[in-house]
Amino acid sequence: MTLARRITFGFWLVITLSLTMLYLSRPELINPGQLVNFLRQLGPLVLVGYFLLSVFRPVILVPSTVLIIVGTLLFPDWPFLVFAISLSAIVFSAALIYYFFNFLGIDKLFEHKHPARLRWLEKQLALKGFWIVVGWSMFPFVPTDAICYVAGTFRMHIGKFLLGVMLGEIPVVVFYVMGGTWFFGS
Repeated sequence: MTLARRITFGFWLVITLSLTMLYLSRPELINPGQLVNFLRQLGPLVLVGYFLLSVFRPVILVPSTVLIIVGTLLFPDWPFLVFAISLSAIVFSAALIYYFFNFLGIDKLFEHKHPARLRWLEKQLALKGFWIVVGWSMFPFVPTDAICYVAGTFRMHIGKFLLGVMLGEIPVVVFYVMGGTWFFGS
């Protein structure tokens, strides 16, 4: 791993651990109501702020579910807009994670510790990676970000990967948008 990659990895690790500890000590920071109030302060740029927050959510470690609910609170009369922004942001953020972990070269770190498991996983991704990504993305109890790390590490074909994320996330996003609109709507 090059010096630049080590520095980037160290920086990412410090940010991740710091934000995790911050959110554990102050969970109200990722409360949908608090995020709605923060975004409303942007005035006419609320839509841009919501999209950017949704795209860069992996950097600030806010789950996409929280941001979908925020969207339904911000735009209760526009569920299709919330769906489009949420799904687009999930795909963009998946690409960010994919390329970030590819850049870091995490595969070389794991290669030394678990070469047999890595070969097996790489083979599975080569054979049925698209369907693994679709299924993983569709399952709401596991973070989609994890499969993004794996796909980026093993350099899965980016088109197949992003299509798999998009198809898997469609039912989840529809569920949260419609549920949020119904539950929080006036």
